[in-house]
Amino acid sequence: MSNRPLILLLVDDEPLREALRFSLETEGYAVATRPDGRPVAAVVVDEGDWRGPVQGLPTIMLTGDAERLMRRGVSGVAVVEKPLLDDALERKLSTLLGKIPPGETCPARVG
Repeated sequence: MSNRPLILLLVDDEPLREALRFSLETEGYAVATRPDGRPVAAVVVDEGDWRGPVQGLPTIMLTGDAERLMRRGVSGVAVVEKPLLDDALERKLSTLLGKIPPGETCPARVG
């Protein structure tokens, strides 16, 4: 059994999902694309695939328009803007999971 944090990736778009899976696994995370009974450390969801907050789990929403989320009243999630051109998702995950203090620029590696 792996001690890598498990990220639940809720993204319907297959090319995006596979790119995110590759990136997260390269960073040292385990990735699942549907709940399978294993303990989940965090959820990453694409805005278009969001069905509502996941109770008790840190959730990161990928969006192309953070202001639209605010207008819709979406709350209780961390936001990472698309397009994902740098390591913003890894930094946000590291912060949410307590691997680096908020505001640090160098993400911790897990694995």
